[in-house]
Amino acid sequence: MINPVFERMAEQLLSTSFAMEDGVLEPEILDSLAKEALLEYKNGDFKEAHIGKGVAKQRVSEVRGDKVLWLSKHDSSPSLAVYWEYIDSFRTFLSDYFRVHLERTELHYAVYPIGAFYAPHLDQFRDHGNRVFSIILYLNKHWKTGDGGELRIYKGDSCRDISPIHGRMVCFRSDQVLHEVLVANQLRISLTGWMRRDAFTL
Repeated sequence: MINPVFERMAEQLLSTSFAMEDGVLEPEILDSLAKEALLEYKNGDFKEAHIGKGVAKQRVSEVRGDKVLWLSKHDSSPSLAVYWEYIDSFRTFLSDYFRVHLERTELHYAVYPIGAFYAPHLDQFRDHGNRVFSIILYLNKHWKTGDGGELRIYKGDSCRDISPIHGRMVCFRSDQVLHEVLVANQLRISLTGWMRRDAFTL
């Protein structure tokens, strides 16, 4: 049976290169993922995020201020395993829908401390075309107006701001959608990933 969420998101991606759905997972799974990310963050397991790739990889505080924890499908908590399965199913659906090869998904938790932001950018590296779709699940249960941290999506001369509320999922073309994260006024958590064409290599 086709997941109606997957179908709606694929239709949005086809028409605008951007899709959004709320409440995509059970509340207890969302709560567990949020608690897991916060615990790992408080334990000091997150690392400062960088920009670029390979020798060009660098930390630039004027561009982004988030911290990340890369995740492995083979070493996951029960709740994270549920999310991996969900995303794998979505990746298979999008691969068939768009007739594009999507080999795998990479995921990390991202935490924006108070005052952190990410300047406008594309998720596709300049010299590497392997990221096809960006996928973000927000894990901020009590987020409210004024807490900042919106995902700002640019389209031509206009823009759209998306609040990072608990259980909201967004997906967009990694090579086409210019976006930024506005300054967070509260600790902001997300589970961010990319559906890729290439196989994993060490």
